[in-house]
Amino acid sequence: MKSHLRTALAALALAAAAMAAGCGDSHGAGSPGASDSGIKGRTMVDGGCPVVREQSPCPDRPLSARLTITSGDPERTVAETTSDADGHFRVALPPGTYTVRPANLTGSVAPIAPPVSVTVTSGRFTTIVISFDSGIR
Repeated sequence: MKSHLRTALAALALAAAAMAAGCGDSHGAGSPGASDSGIKGRTMVDGGCPVVREQSPCPDRPLSARLTITSGDPERTVAETTSDADGHFRVALPPGTYTVRPANLTGSVAPIAPPVSVTVTSGRFTTIVISFDSGIR
């Protein structure tokens, strides 16, 4: 039964990734001077293996995900983007403190990831990895 669930989740993830192909660009970050700083990184999901053994590793894998970036008030969205099929994303933002709110593209509860707080400094892109929990134990 678990293998059927894993197969169904993998199929949903692939379908979502295919729909999101080419959507790795951000929008909403048009502030002057923002192009030389921001947030970049990857969205990953755990391997979803119920038992991990040294001889049979269960590595994390890329996950295309929706990222909503807020500043200050959680209701104030400053940028949105979708990581690509390899989980990569890059969002230009002016220096400041932000919260990245990840969401999976399947519409289901899992995989799930908590919000991530990020500080952007002038002249650089802060690198983060957003780790989703597959919910498979």
